[in-house]
Amino acid sequence: MRGHGSGGSLRRELEHRIRNGRCVYCRAPAAPDRPLTREHVIPQARGGRRKDARIIVPACADCNHRRGCQEVVLFLLARPGRILAFLEYLSTLSPDTVRQIDVRVFAEVYAAVWLLAESSAGGEPWRTQVRRLCAGRRLHRRRYAARRIVTAAAVRIERARDRHAVAAPSCLLPVSMGMDAGRHAATLGRGMATLIGTLSLVWDAPAEQVLRELERERHRAHRTAEPRRARPGAGPVSDAEEGEDEKVVSLDGWKRRRGRKRRVRVDPRGGRVGGRGRGRAA
Repeated sequence: MRGHGSGGSLRRELEHRIRNGRCVYCRAPAAPDRPLTREHVIPQARGGRRKDARIIVPACADCNHRRGCQEVVLFLLARPGRILAFLEYLSTLSPDTVRQIDVRVFAEVYAAVWLLAESSAGGEPWRTQVRRLCAGRRLHRRRYAARRIVTAAAVRIERARDRHAVAAPSCLLPVSMGMDAGRHAATLGRGMATLIGTLSLVWDAPAEQVLRELERERHRAHRTAEPRRARPGAGPVSDAEEGEDEKVVSLDGWKRRRGRKRRVRVDPRGGRVGGRGRGRAA
């Protein structure tokens, strides 16, 4: 995969959008006395770096405060219109600038579109389906699968570029991800078309090739991302049984903090300070 460059143009573009742009979630415009804030797509509590411009987008103070440390996938799914607003922001960036965006940002948006498509295809209300698909560790697995899909697709396109000459990015494609989108058909069609068009600029590949590679990797990762189905004639699979055959890995470099080891200071006279047996050594 190609490098992200120095990131100077991305920082300048970010500062310009904070003063003159719109919120990445609600499209609220910035005001001279009320600029937008720096929203970390990967929260600092989950491993995002505070000054990493590749994971920062402009957002109004209300949306930034409302989201907090919530997973961006859940925040986007709470109001599907936020998905389109987020993708519109990415699509308005210049090709040189959008190539510097962290691949995890595209993976999070792809996971949100993926979950919205599956929740809208069921017979139950789509919000009920979203809660079921995001319950427990299912959201974690889906985010991890989306990240693997986007990364693997980028690697395959990069290898194909090394073997053959790749044509310029083509027009956007209406995408339904192979399922009935229901009430969110228009949102999913525009969202996936914008996402694929943006990735075609990032990877310098035709939109058709980007769609083909994403679909190939999605079908390959479907068993890993989906909960294990109950066998014919058997009862439903419990969360405990489901977790036995699903390996969950750590995302975003976040780890649980362990207890800090006590540090013992030794004075110049040889006595130990801070523990038992204070005083001079024998």
